[in-house]
Amino acid sequence: MTTLEPAPEQLSSPRGTPLTALSWADVRTRVAGAGDYLLATTDPDGRPHVVPVLAVWLEGMVTFITFRQSRKARNLVRNNGCAITVPGPDVDLVLEGAAHLVRDAARLREVAELFPHKYPWWHPFVREGEFYDPADIALSDPRHVYAMEPAQVFAFGKENGFSATRWRCERNDTHDNDDR
Repeated sequence: MTTLEPAPEQLSSPRGTPLTALSWADVRTRVAGAGDYLLATTDPDGRPHVVPVLAVWLEGMVTFITFRQSRKARNLVRNNGCAITVPGPDVDLVLEGAAHLVRDAARLREVAELFPHKYPWWHPFVREGEFYDPADIALSDPRHVYAMEPAQVFAFGKENGFSATRWRCERNDTHDNDDR
């Protein structure tokens, strides 16, 4: 988990672009409160794969679910680098980092308890390190749970012209020094 609060940086491209008005606390609040998340992974041939996922924010990480045999899960096994976007009416957020499979039963139960608060129609339960839908009485369709701690976060403002901000999170080793 990131221990230091990252400082906002103005992106160098395009020159003169102002910072967004968001603070790091605003970013955390927006990510935690979002209902829509898009996960981008990379196919073996390098093509991007982008899909919506159900997710919650827990202790500085976006925690999301996927069927264990899904394309995104197979992509994450080969290359755990990914991006999660959180669209908003005034600012779009992009979180980049590495996703890691969550197998700890206590942590999975903690995550499972958060999902019904955000998605009242889904109440997963944990068995043998995976999530299950209560309707899956045969336990034939497990979901994997991944947690992604952002290495860097971008905010792209959409009101009154373009604005952009980056926060580099200290703990991760996957910093990308390229400007957007």
